[in-house]
Amino acid sequence: MFLCVVLLLILSACSGKENSGTAEIPEDSEEEKVTLNGFGVKAPAATTDWDEMPFLDELAENVNAEIKWTNATPQTQQEQINLMFASDDLPDFFYSAWSLGGNDIVKYGANGQLIALEDLIDEHAPNLKVILDQRPDIKQMITAPDGHIYSIPQFIEDKASQSNDAFFINKKWLDELDLSIPETTDEFVEVLKAFKEKDLNGNGKNDEIPFSFMYSNAIRGPHSLSGSFGVVGRNIGVKDGKVYYAPVQPEYKEYVKWMHELYAEGLIDQEAFTHDTSVYDSKIKSKTPIFGAYFSWSKWSDFGTLDSEYVAIPPLKGPDGDQMWNRNAGTFSVSGFSITSANANPVRTIKWVDQMFDPVIAIQISSGPIGENLKEEDDGTYSIIEAPEGTSFEEFRHKNTPGSYGVFIQLADSEIKVNQSPGQKEKESYAEMYAPYQPEEIYPNVLYSAEDAERLSILATDIDGYISEMIPKFIIEGNVDAGWDGYIEQLDKMGLNELLEMHQKYYDNFKDGE
Repeated sequence: MFLCVVLLLILSACSGKENSGTAEIPEDSEEEKVTLNGFGVKAPAATTDWDEMPFLDELAENVNAEIKWTNATPQTQQEQINLMFASDDLPDFFYSAWSLGGNDIVKYGANGQLIALEDLIDEHAPNLKVILDQRPDIKQMITAPDGHIYSIPQFIEDKASQSNDAFFINKKWLDELDLSIPETTDEFVEVLKAFKEKDLNGNGKNDEIPFSFMYSNAIRGPHSLSGSFGVVGRNIGVKDGKVYYAPVQPEYKEYVKWMHELYAEGLIDQEAFTHDTSVYDSKIKSKTPIFGAYFSWSKWSDFGTLDSEYVAIPPLKGPDGDQMWNRNAGTFSVSGFSITSANANPVRTIKWVDQMFDPVIAIQISSGPIGENLKEEDDGTYSIIEAPEGTSFEEFRHKNTPGSYGVFIQLADSEIKVNQSPGQKEKESYAEMYAPYQPEEIYPNVLYSAEDAERLSILATDIDGYISEMIPKFIIEGNVDAGWDGYIEQLDKMGLNELLEMHQKYYDNFKDGE
C-alpha cells in the first residue's frame, strides 16, 4: 500500500521523445514490460543480493519493469567497473553510492558512455525535480562543468554526518585520580601523564595507553586537535573565501610540535600510525580498558551500549585560546544512479529511480521496509525495529534494502521522521556539542572537468602522499623547526600553489552559482 501513491505519481508523468544532451531518448510505452540490467555495489554488511529483495522487486513492478542485477562488493567494484567501461560492455544503469568517482562520472559522461539526465529529470522524475528546484545547491554539486547531470547522488543532511570524529576520555580513570575533564591542551597533557603513571585498570600490568588514535583514518584520527592551535581542515579548508591547505599553515606547525611533545613523553600509542581498523577497534573494546583517551565515531558503535567508562569531551582550548573542530559537508556520494548509452529504456529507468526520492520510500531504501525494519507510529513518525538476536543493525537493514549504498536524498527539514536509536541520539548530541566550534565555510562537493580532474589527481597524489609521510615523521622524530621550511619548499616544488589555484577556481565558481 505504501507504494500506491508513488505509483500513481510515476504513471501520471508524461512520456515521449526526449533529448538529453546530444542523445535522442527513445519513446516509452508503459504498457510494454521491459527488462533492465542494473549494476550495484552491496554494502560490506549485506548478505543478500539485490535480486532477492522483494522491496526492490515491488519498485520495479510499479513501472512495469524487471531488473536483472549484477552485484559487486566494495573489494571487487573498481575492477569490474573499469572493465565494463574499457570494453564498453555496460549495464543499462549503475545504482549505488560510493561506486563511480566524480572524475569517472565526468569522463564517461563526456565520452557518451553515461547519458545526460537533466531533461529526463525535468520531464519524468517529479520527486527528484521538486528536490532540485528547492535546493539548487544540490543541483550545483551534481552538475558537471559541461552543464550536464550524469549522476544522481546519495545525500543525507543531518547533524551527525557533519561531525564524523568524537574525542573520548576515560571518566572512571579521571574520577579515581580526582581529576576534572581537561579543558585545555596543557590540562590534557597533565591528565595523560597521570594516566601513564598509575595502574588504573587494576590488572597489575603496565598496559595503560594514555592516548591513542588511528592516524590514517578520518573518523579515528586526531586531526581535529589542530583546531586547538587555530586551523582546521583535514587537508583543504576555506577561510574568508580563500582556499588553503591546513598542513602547511603556521598554526598546523604548532599543532605538530605539540603532538611530538606527547609522543616524546610516551603519552601516545606507539602503534597510532601503523595499526589498522581491526587492531585499533579491538584495543577500544578490550575487556580490561587500556585507553585513557581516543578518537572514534561513538560509544554505541564501539561497545553496542552507552554504558562505558568513557565520555566525549569538547574541543580543547589551545595556548592562544583557539578552540575549533573539523566540519564535514554531510553524507554525500556524487555517485549513485547513472544511465548508460546501452540503455534502450531511459524514460522507464528514470521513473523507476524517481520513486526513491519520495520521502517515505527514501527512508525505506536507507533503513529497510515498513513492517520489516520500520514501524509506523500513531503520530506519523517511524521507529526502527530491533534486529533479531545475533544479527547486527547493519546486517538487518541490508538484508532487505540497499541501505547505506542506496540512492536517496534525506533533507534536514523533511516532514518524514524516523525516531532515532540510542546510538543515533548519542551521535547527534556530540554533533551539537562540536557545532559551535566548527567553521562556517568548508570546501564544497564539486565536479571538475576531465582535464582538471586528471591534473588534480596527479598533484594530490604527490602532495598528499608527501604530507602523509612527513607529518607522522615530524610527530615521531621531532625536528619540526629545523625541517619545516624544507617540507614547505618540497610541497611548493610538487605544485601546491597550482593545486590551490585550481581548487580556488572551482570554489569561486561554486559560490558564484549560489
